[in-house]
Parts: sequence; C-alpha cells; structure tokens
Amino acid sequence: MKRVVAIVGLLIAGLIMDLSAAELPQVKELMVVGSREMVEGDVGKVRQDAILNALKEAVRISLLEFIPSTMLEENAIALDMEIFSRVTQYVQTFKILSETGKADRHEVLLQAQIDLHKLRDSLSAMGLLEEKVAQEEVVRIRMVLAEVSRYPWYREFEDFLREDLDFIRGVQLRSVMTGEFTMDIDLIGDIQPLLDALKIKEFEGFSLEIDQGLEDQVVIRFRSRETSGS
Repeated sequence: MKRVVAIVGLLIAGLIMDLSAAELPQVKELMVVGSREMVEGDVGKVRQDAILNALKEAVRISLLEFIPSTMLEENAIALDMEIFSRVTQYVQTFKILSETGKADRHEVLLQAQIDLHKLRDSLSAMGLLEEKVAQEEVVRIRMVLAEVSRYPWYREFEDFLREDLDFIRGVQLRSVMTGEFTMDIDLIGDIQPLLDALKIKEFEGFSLEIDQGLEDQVVIRFRSRETSGS
C-alpha cells in the first residue's frame, strides 16, 4: 500500500512539474534583421557578423518576455558578458530568408527559434528575475506596411519606431512579402500617440498614408514623394 501511495505521489509531482513547464513555451519563433558595415576584402566575416547581429536581436526581443526594457539598459554590461557573448547557445535553429550585400552594408533577414527555458535559467542565475520591478501596461498592435517599393524605406521606418519613440517597448517582424511587411508593436498606453507621431513625421523619400481599420491594427501605405508631389 505504501508503495502505491509513493508511486501516486511521484506521478502527481511529475504532473505538477509538467504543468509548471507548460506555462512557458519552449521556444519563441521570430523574424529579425541583422546588418554589418562592409569591410573591404573581408566579405565572409562581414556576412557572419550580420547573421550574429540578427541572432542577438532575436535574443534581445526574447529577453523582453522576462524583464522590461529598462532592465536591459540598466544591466547592459552584465547581459553582454553573460548572454550576448554566447548568444548561439540560446538559438535552437535559424534559417536565412534573404540577404542583401551592398557596397557599404550587408543585411540578412532570418527566422530564429530561441530557447526560452535556457534564457530564463541564465537570467535567474544572474539574479535578474528576483528583482521586483514595476510592470508596465503594454499593449500589442499589428501593423501592416504596404506598397513598400524600396527596402531602405522599411529600414528607415523601423529605425524610427525603435529609436525615436520612447513609448514603444518592442518591434517584431512577423512576415515579409513582396512590398509588404507585417509587424507586431508593443507599446505603453494606447495606439493614439503612435498615430500622432506617424502623422507628423517627415521621411526623406516617402510619405505615409495611414488607415486604422481596427483598434489594435493599422495599415500604412508608403507613397514616394516624387510621385505624390508632396
């Protein structure tokens, strides 16, 4: 009888462990862009660096599953030493979807699967998961960029989202088709400040036509300034 109780106890414990593990997906799959400035006579190294930078971006985005962006900035040196210096150990698989080599820069678009369990274990070992931080109210919107006839337009637009808008907490590329990019954007508050910022932003070679179909979805069409006359 005692043996039966012990076996049942082990089965229950195993079930609890399985349920606990199920709370966190094993992997996070995402598409990212990486680039590296071209160095004359060392094209192979430049390409490898562009791929590595894309994988680092995939891991950086995945870290936001556990800690807010403010903690990424505050612990940048420690994270560089403990995580980004060995970034490939958190990548289960990756596939290059496209790459472009130009005179001044090499860019790659790749799809990567990041091991969230390993990433969480590393953060726990660093003590970062034990810190109590104020949780920001983050909302996610879906953005479709349509009629993007030049890839540098997309890069300029994405850099604006990532670098110039302090209420944005994450930009994740979801799909790419000819002339169309779909992305998820995590931001604080609601979508209105983003719409306002896009309406007044002036880009050098193109303008934006904004259509908010749903509360959490917006379609943006790119218009060449040469053809629009604006």
